[in-house]
Parts: sequence; structure tokens; C-alpha cells
Amino acid sequence: MTVGGNEMAFLDTLKDAAQQMGDRASDALETSKLKGKINSEKKEINIEMQKIGKIFFDKIKSGEIESDEDLKNIIEKIDAHNQTIDELKESLAALTNED
Repeated sequence: MTVGGNEMAFLDTLKDAAQQMGDRASDALETSKLKGKINSEKKEINIEMQKIGKIFFDKIKSGEIESDEDLKNIIEKIDAHNQTIDELKESLAALTNED
């Protein structure tokens, strides 16, 4: 079986298209991997930032360092949330003890 000029050109076009699709898929995979690594690094930064926040929170609560009015307001909100959690836990305990 012989392949004529038109058929050969068509096969070359198919081959080129398949190569381009493969390159695009490879680029998409690499892009996805890099974005995943970036997100992973951002998560690690957030973990470390939370640690810093906890250290400052504890030092402000203990009076070791002074805070400005903005920080005091945030700490009051945190305290209110913790109080709500304690109340909810008490309600939950009361419900589970009734059974």
C-alpha cells in the first residue's frame, strides 16, 4: 500500500496535532503541580502566622506585652467566642447526661 502526497500531508498534520496536544497536556500538568506547590507553601505560611498570633495573644492576655485598642477589641471578641463555646459545651454535656 502506498501513501500519496495528500495522505502523507494529512498524516503529518495529525502527527503535529497530536504532538501539540501532548505538549499542552504536559504544560497543564506542570502548571497544576506548580500551583499545588504554591498553595502548599501558603498553607505552611498560614500555620506559622497562626503560631505567631497565638504567642502574641498569650503574651497580651498575660500582661507581658501591652496592646493597642484594636488588639484589645479583637481579644475581647475571642474571649466572647470562647465563652460561647464553653456554654455550648455545657449544654451539650447536659443533653448527653439526660439520656
